[in-house]
Amino acid sequence: MASPSVSLFLLVSLVFFATLSAAENLYATGLSENFYDTSCPQAASIVDAFVTKYLKKDRNFAGAFNRLQFHDCWVGREAHVNFGLRGVAEIDEIKAALEYACPGVVSCTDILIMAARDATVKVGGPTWTVSMGRRDGVQSTDLMADTNLPFPVLNFSGLIANFAAKGFNAREMITLSGAHTIGRSHCNGILPHLYNFTGKDNVTDTDPAMDKEFSVLLKKLCPQGNRTNTIFIDSSANHFDRLYYKNVLGGRGVFITDSALITDSGGKKVVRSLSKRSSTFFSEFAAAMVKMDNLGVLTGTQGEIRNTCQFVN
Repeated sequence: MASPSVSLFLLVSLVFFATLSAAENLYATGLSENFYDTSCPQAASIVDAFVTKYLKKDRNFAGAFNRLQFHDCWVGREAHVNFGLRGVAEIDEIKAALEYACPGVVSCTDILIMAARDATVKVGGPTWTVSMGRRDGVQSTDLMADTNLPFPVLNFSGLIANFAAKGFNAREMITLSGAHTIGRSHCNGILPHLYNFTGKDNVTDTDPAMDKEFSVLLKKLCPQGNRTNTIFIDSSANHFDRLYYKNVLGGRGVFITDSALITDSGGKKVVRSLSKRSSTFFSEFAAAMVKMDNLGVLTGTQGEIRNTCQFVN
């Protein structure tokens, strides 16, 4: 008999295929592609110009902008710019330019959505249509992030549950995990994979499924107890591609959540399919991003338009 996680995986994957086309065109009420055409027609070009500037300096900013957008969408537009996360200062710089051009018009959450899409395209990823008109939340708390974001030590069932709570199925979860093809991380989120996989908290307590040479490399980059070193999440971290899935299949997933994707037979099948040159990863990723863009949207008189993205007005 199939395990509960496999059965759930199969069910939600069927639902995914039935709703993929609809997800691509799903916009929350009050949003539109031309929302700023009159109030700030230069909004998109300003964001694009700044993203281009940042990527010329460091292409890995693409990962930072994707991470910020994920935090914004997952937490509920309430804590979307978190202190300490890379890219925060750059988003505030874009915000300042937009405030100069169109005071009090363009929200921080719309800036994040445009920046993440534009950056993804510029490092070789897919594009997607973005709808505009969101407003910013009026709270920013660590607790909101801690109770919503998926922890980097979740197993496959935990990941399914976290994403299901936001209306995403297993295949979409695996597809959005593909954002790890770009970006970098502090060692803090990686140490449990290397030194505390079963709770022993010692140098030998490494995920046994991890490629041995890869684990040796990671331990050099992230010595036990070092939470501040920074490493790339993917071996082609400045280019959006399918290599992430190939790495996961080869036991070279950086986080426990990466390796967890292939601990379930159904999950492993999807990872394998998305790793292929003929896969639909790009189109599925774009559809999942559109769907994520429409989580917890505030419009009309809800929320506010923040003056600076790190603080409520």
